[in-house]
Amino acid sequence: MQHLAQFFRLVREHAGLTGRVLVIGLLAIFLPAGTLYAAGQQTAPQKPGILVQVTPSSRNVDQGHATSYSASVSSTGGFAGMVSLAVAGLPAGAAPSFSPSTVKLTAGGTAQLSMSISTASSTAAGDYDLTLTGQSGAVQSVAVKTQLRVKAPLRVFGLSGDVSGLLAPGTSRPLDLGFNNPDKGIDVGNVTVSITGVIRSAKAIAANLPCTSQDYAVVQYSGRYPVAVPSGGSSLSQLGVPSAQWPRIAMLDTPRLQDGCKGAVLQLAYSGSGQGN
Repeated sequence: MQHLAQFFRLVREHAGLTGRVLVIGLLAIFLPAGTLYAAGQQTAPQKPGILVQVTPSSRNVDQGHATSYSASVSSTGGFAGMVSLAVAGLPAGAAPSFSPSTVKLTAGGTAQLSMSISTASSTAAGDYDLTLTGQSGAVQSVAVKTQLRVKAPLRVFGLSGDVSGLLAPGTSRPLDLGFNNPDKGIDVGNVTVSITGVIRSAKAIAANLPCTSQDYAVVQYSGRYPVAVPSGGSSLSQLGVPSAQWPRIAMLDTPRLQDGCKGAVLQLAYSGSGQGN
């Protein structure tokens, strides 16, 4: 029995030694694997590069005029050198200029530029997507986007009109609008007529008979827009607009005494917007 007990003790001691050897062996295997994993997590050094930013994201400009943007150029990955900008996507007749034309970047530095876009009177109106890039030899930035909106400029023109015939309570008269366009052909829109005043006759004033703009109403132009108006003088009738679509001036038939409106003169104001066509 004593020999048997010694045998089991030796077996236990041998098993414990084996267990320790296995644990040490596992540590010897796992530690190098952990070291390799940490090494794999290290990122590669960043390549030298250029970062370009531009503001605002959109500009409006009238045909024949210019507008400007602000741009910043930054060094990334330790880049250093001279950088120039280029823009693509401009419409015909538009040209860019940069101030300064080039910038010198130090590693980690940033420089500011101004980009001006000039347009011609012939530049087509519309929205244009522009892309801006920075370049220094073989190093080129990622393109950044901005937008240019070219608009036809507002044109100066004259509007007039005259009510044909007399007004009586409950009646209306058409108003043949006249256009005086000193420029080339324009597209006219948003035409409105308003009554700004009523001049009573001397007799009505002497008798203290009232008449105000509240005795009248304006029915606005109901034709199609834009109205294509040629250079020089023209009118709705000359442009072939049906009289049913002309503005109308109406005298209201109200319960109050309107004798003060006899012989009165209405003062009218006209407005509208015009763009080159």
